[in-house]
Amino acid sequence: MTEATGKGNCMFANTITFKYLTLLVSIGGFLCAPYLPAQQQSGVSNDAELPAENQAVDDNRHIDRLGEVSVDEWELDLALPIGVPAAAPVDNNFSLPDEQQDQALQQLLSKLGVNPGNSKTLSQLNALLRDVLQQAYDLMVPGSFGQAAQMLSLIQSINPDFHDLEAANSRIKVLAEANDLLMFGNSALLAQKLTSPDRGNALYYFNLALSKDPENESAKQGVGKIQEALIQNAMETARELDFELAEVWLQEASTIQDNQELVEHARIELAAIQQQRADELEQKVIAALNAGKYSLADFNIIDLIALGGQEIRVQELRSRLKEARVYAGYEPGQLITDDFLRSGNKAPTIIVIAAGSFLMGTDGRTGGAYDNEHPRHRVTFEQGFGLGVREVTVGEFRLFIEATGYRTAAERKGESSVYHESAGRLNPREGITWEHTYHGRKAKADMPVLHVNIYDAQAYLEWLTDQTGKKYRLPSEAEYEFVARAGGSGTYWWGEGSPPEVVENLTGERDSSPGKRQWSTFFKKYGDGHWGPAPAGAVGDGNMAHPMGVRDITGNVSEWTEDCWHQNYMKAPVNGSAWINPGCQRRVVRGGYWASAPVKSRAAFRISAKPETYGPVVGFRVARDL
Repeated sequence: MTEATGKGNCMFANTITFKYLTLLVSIGGFLCAPYLPAQQQSGVSNDAELPAENQAVDDNRHIDRLGEVSVDEWELDLALPIGVPAAAPVDNNFSLPDEQQDQALQQLLSKLGVNPGNSKTLSQLNALLRDVLQQAYDLMVPGSFGQAAQMLSLIQSINPDFHDLEAANSRIKVLAEANDLLMFGNSALLAQKLTSPDRGNALYYFNLALSKDPENESAKQGVGKIQEALIQNAMETARELDFELAEVWLQEASTIQDNQELVEHARIELAAIQQQRADELEQKVIAALNAGKYSLADFNIIDLIALGGQEIRVQELRSRLKEARVYAGYEPGQLITDDFLRSGNKAPTIIVIAAGSFLMGTDGRTGGAYDNEHPRHRVTFEQGFGLGVREVTVGEFRLFIEATGYRTAAERKGESSVYHESAGRLNPREGITWEHTYHGRKAKADMPVLHVNIYDAQAYLEWLTDQTGKKYRLPSEAEYEFVARAGGSGTYWWGEGSPPEVVENLTGERDSSPGKRQWSTFFKKYGDGHWGPAPAGAVGDGNMAHPMGVRDITGNVSEWTEDCWHQNYMKAPVNGSAWINPGCQRRVVRGGYWASAPVKSRAAFRISAKPETYGPVVGFRVARDL
């Protein structure tokens, strides 16, 4: 009996040990102690063959150790209540992180080892396992999958059919897979493999993680980081002034996720950078135009075009560049008076002549034309130019003489020609220089300078260039005729015949000399009140002014031009430039003077003169490159 009882107790302990924690191994050892020595002494494995006295001895030992507990009480229904499956052995190498919780678990399992069917203990155990399950879920969130898996394994070992255990195991599997994908995604993100290659980029891994776990915040954040990286690429590209590529980056960023807030903010920032750059380029264009650096201005406009979205601005700047190339930033009709660089003096006032085209010369002898005025040919000015509003005055020329000590040809020779009214002709007289009038008197400062040859005029213009930093020169023959025609095709700038009102100092029917002499040929019914030269620019203040804003282009005094004399216009320049041959013997004089017959005041009229020639009928006006 004792032997049989010891064996039953041993079997019970082993059963409890198998079902619950290894903690009960000690209990099993305790219960099996009377039985194991008996087996060892007899060497017999069959309980029924043990001697009766041995059974009695073992039974006594068993009773001594278990107190008053009977075998029948231990061998009551050992099955757990329905719905509480037998527990598998617990991994004794793992304990719950919470020490108190872990002790409570061990105590509950110990109680169940003693009284497996105790409903109160089972209820407490289930509550504890629910807490452990929730803790496992909580550990999954930050990615502590190992610890969470151990907790689930603990629950599995105690109750494999525990409620939500299967869902938790599925969840941890999904999260573990997603976590692996997140690691791949983050590695690709660090390597800037944002959206390529096709199956090895950060977006691919993060989206795959989201397909397994749609609410995975880390994967969502990873997708957001990809969008941010693409936007950052766009901003860096924009700062390198490649706005076209920047837009490509932003377009790609807009496809990453539905939330477009960052993309729209980036577009605003990109537009601000683009606008700032456009403003800078516009200022560079304007500065280049003002400095006359038209090629540089053109390059900056090209950069502005490449910037994109600046069509109106580009159109305006191109128009300004075109005008600048034609007028150097000035406007047709604008008056310019250049300051001297090293003194407070000023250059003669010029006016900006608009670019244009006209027919130069005449054909045959129609209207009294001369053979040297043909063939008629078209001349086109692609650029505007500056032309003196009036002839250079005595006062302006004096600045040059006083500043340089220059001596004119008349001064060196000691004489020049003057007009004798009584004889009606020009006669030489000693002591006549640029300071004298047409009849040999001292000239006032506002009178056109006379008694200068072309070399004297060029010397003055070179000095003027040095004083102002602007290129001054004599006008070309084409420029002079273009203005004398006012860009049209009439015989005079006012049209045909006598002008209807006073326009210039011409030979008029109503004019007379101090001695009451009159012109033999004249403009009918015309009179301007002057017999000899009038003060420069003084005539023509009426309603009928020259359309281009100049004075004395047809009368007052004839004027030197830059061109060499050619017998006709065969092979003449068609761009309005001066026609110059090195070492030419004669130069072109243009415009009528105070005694010219109407036919010689025509816009097409031209005459040749030796460059050394000077006297009381020829002066000059300045021209200037813009």
